[in-house]
Amino acid sequence: MKKLAFVASAAILAVASPALADDWDFMLVNNTGKLIEKIEVAPAGSGSWTENKVDPELKKDTKVKPGGKTTVHFDKGAQCKYDVRATFEDKSTAVWSSYNACDNSYLTIAFTGDKPTFKAN
Repeated sequence: MKKLAFVASAAILAVASPALADDWDFMLVNNTGKLIEKIEVAPAGSGSWTENKVDPELKKDTKVKPGGKTTVHFDKGAQCKYDVRATFEDKSTAVWSSYNACDNSYLTIAFTGDKPTFKAN
């Protein structure tokens, strides 16, 4: 009986593993000087925005203060480059294009004048 339970558990884990592999995250640092209320991610150039996946059990405030940081969770597709969109407290938005999530785990977003700029590492 124990052997059957072990085999069943192993089979369940084998099926669940690919789903876990598709869940990605990166650290976002807010150097925009503005409070971020919402963060969304989309495959580069697609415009298919999905919100940052926040675990409801953590009851975490999703706002990111100027100079603050947060972990952004999203489902990785077949590509490496993503666009990141922030909605600010004043309801304005900005997009940082072509962030390479495969090669970088930190994304620092800022503005140079009015232009969204980022540093990835």
